[in-house]
Amino acid sequence: MLRLFIGLTVVFTYLLMIMGNVVTTTGSGLACPDWPLCYGTVTPPLQLNIWFEWGHRLFGGTTGFLLLASVATAWLKKAPPAPRLLSTAALGLLGVGALFGGVIVLIEAPLLQGPLHLLVISFHIMLSTIIFTLMILAFKSTGAVPFKQEESFYPALLVIVFLQVFIGIFVRYGKASLACPDFPLCRGSLFPDLVDLKVTIHFVHRLMATLIFLLVTGYFVKALLAKKDMLNATVTLGLVLMQAAFGVEIVWTGMFLPFIILHGATGFFVLGWLAYRSSPFLLGLIAWPAAQT
Repeated sequence: MLRLFIGLTVVFTYLLMIMGNVVTTTGSGLACPDWPLCYGTVTPPLQLNIWFEWGHRLFGGTTGFLLLASVATAWLKKAPPAPRLLSTAALGLLGVGALFGGVIVLIEAPLLQGPLHLLVISFHIMLSTIIFTLMILAFKSTGAVPFKQEESFYPALLVIVFLQVFIGIFVRYGKASLACPDFPLCRGSLFPDLVDLKVTIHFVHRLMATLIFLLVTGYFVKALLAKKDMLNATVTLGLVLMQAAFGVEIVWTGMFLPFIILHGATGFFVLGWLAYRSSPFLLGLIAWPAAQT
């Protein structure tokens, strides 16, 4: 039952992150002017932007319930330390995120209209990615299959992808997505003049994407030659290529909404995949008993 609750929490957290991307991309974050209700009711007006935001809240509540059930089951069933502590930490972070979002709405969200907009969005997204990662680790720690030491490649790549996600937040919400309106060049040059901050952020994001592609491709070739870990290497390369393709389409189509959503969804999935592949190493690193059972 514990594994089921944690697994469902992972899935719902991932979908919640995608819904959050839809809400922010469509500018629906303030569609409900009050909190925790929406227009003082649980059945707000039937307007698309309102239901984007209200649906996101309802989905968040469901995710919170599943996470609470995971924590309760872990402690009541006296599960090993890893799933108990990881799920409890995730629940605490989810509570912080929910309260923070509620306060922003109740004070009429002046931050969302001012220079701290980027900070508010960054906080929510990074908090979500941390919760997502913690629950993936918790899920892996409940498995009956013995943990095996993984190649150090996956944890290292996970750190780089986390950094890329953070840079991507600045690109997307710092309005730098089209700072380089062409691809594969940037403003008609292989190395553009970095006098503009938006161009610099966008170009750094591209450089990081190139680094990730080269690292994953190199590992893929290594896996093929060694005939070891070929399936995981293939999946990782496929996900990275898909993520890159959606990013290119965003530039080529001038911010076409479906590509923005798919780019975010794929990025979150890449992060989750790498967290899953890195979990034996990470759980072994922190030396929890569950990592050895």
